[in-house]
Amino acid sequence: MQNQGLKKISLEKANGVVYTPEWIVETILDFVGFVESSYRATVVDPACGDGAFLTMAAKRIISGGLRKKLDKSCVKQLLEKNVVGFDIDKKAVAKCKNRLDQVAEKYNINNVQWQIYQGDSLDKEFVLHFFKKFDFVVGNPPYVRIQHLEKEKREKIQQGWRFCQNGSTDIFIAFFELGVHLLSKIGKLGYITPNTFLKTKAGENLRWFLRNSNMLKTLIDFEHHQIFDNVTTYSLITILDKYHFKDFFYLYKSNGKNIEFIDEIKVKELDINNWVLTSNETSQKLQLIRERGVPLGQIAQIHVGITTLADNYYIFQNPIFNGDKAIIRLKDGREFTIEKKILKPIIKASVLKNAGENQNRFVIFPYEKINGRHFIIPEAKLTQQYPLSYKYFLTIKDILLARDKGKPNPVTWYAFGRSQGLDTSFGRKILTSPINKTPNFIVWEKEDYTFYAGYCIKYTDDLNWLASILNSDEMNFYISHTSRDYQNNYKSFAKSFIENFTVPNNGLAIRQNQFVF
Repeated sequence: MQNQGLKKISLEKANGVVYTPEWIVETILDFVGFVESSYRATVVDPACGDGAFLTMAAKRIISGGLRKKLDKSCVKQLLEKNVVGFDIDKKAVAKCKNRLDQVAEKYNINNVQWQIYQGDSLDKEFVLHFFKKFDFVVGNPPYVRIQHLEKEKREKIQQGWRFCQNGSTDIFIAFFELGVHLLSKIGKLGYITPNTFLKTKAGENLRWFLRNSNMLKTLIDFEHHQIFDNVTTYSLITILDKYHFKDFFYLYKSNGKNIEFIDEIKVKELDINNWVLTSNETSQKLQLIRERGVPLGQIAQIHVGITTLADNYYIFQNPIFNGDKAIIRLKDGREFTIEKKILKPIIKASVLKNAGENQNRFVIFPYEKINGRHFIIPEAKLTQQYPLSYKYFLTIKDILLARDKGKPNPVTWYAFGRSQGLDTSFGRKILTSPINKTPNFIVWEKEDYTFYAGYCIKYTDDLNWLASILNSDEMNFYISHTSRDYQNNYKSFAKSFIENFTVPNNGLAIRQNQFVF
């Protein structure tokens, strides 16, 4: 396998290999219009893998050509001339050719000289002479996060492909730009990819292109439904058509079995920062919520909790207290005695069910408060005031040094992995899990508690009133349509989604439960 520029990760992860179910291939070919009557059309899969798309395309070319009474030598020429594939993996190229041979040989078409090339599709020197040649571009581009590439490769992609110049991108976004370049004047593109580009900063340039090009013809959203074996990904089929010339696209939803038409959506009416794929009727209701008041992020502060990057070594459930000492136990069964005073009570927000819950969790908190802010306890002072805790830290020092891929901790080796939440996680607050099926915002009155694995909302007025708004049917409706999907119909309650939920200006009306709908 050609893997220059890839870090040492699994081969499948390195190349972003996700094998495509046959029914997905057929769906994409049908929606782009590559049917038997397209037997003279040119088709390319720029990341062909083992040939799922090209073998199905070859079957349709052969069947269509034979139905038109072409002799097999003519069909063979069409296959050799019009079916093209690229892949970086030498073994995948060989497998693709073998599968194509098996298809052709069933029709007694032998010794086809397939145009299946080994090479890096994102190397413009390799693909440049294929630009503007294809009537159809189809495929399941690799899913590889940019941070999994070596620096030189990463910079080359970000500099060479305009769609990849924002955020921590995924290289499937570059394949959209490549696909557009490969299309002929009347070409059509059909990809199945993660749906992340609808909402992320990394997908912003792609969204602008789709908004302004009038090429976006169809989106098929699988929402939280999983369609690939052994891979958790939230998928979307995108169909582009250079001859579409319309300012709307056709939206479909699928549960992995059935595909249902939803509505015609005007692409320029979508929020460029967060494409919400829903019917126009639902969009109007969401707009009512947006216009009724003030975004949560403007009236309250939303914070993440503490981040140790080694929770199993800082956070303990049910420690045994004995006077001014505490006994903690690691997952491997080892026990240590430390000073009780260095512990702070902590809530795991992701599993919190109600305000009366006693999780009995404590975090080793090697910080001191100076003028209202927390600072790391200097090592000499830690040794003197908390000798048992310092001894424990020395025991796990190698583990703490290995956090964050071995990057030096800018504070000190026994500090938390991140400094976020050191001050903002304490005090009265509303807590929420980062993912949930429905809103569950819980007022937490105990000011001495910190928290992790979730978000808190700080509000200077009535926390219980605000929590009632956040737990309303309107919030449930808003999140269910605007937030990111997770498996089993869970939704994201991350700051980026809840901060835009509006709290009505008319507080009295809301206190009387007079909601928008």
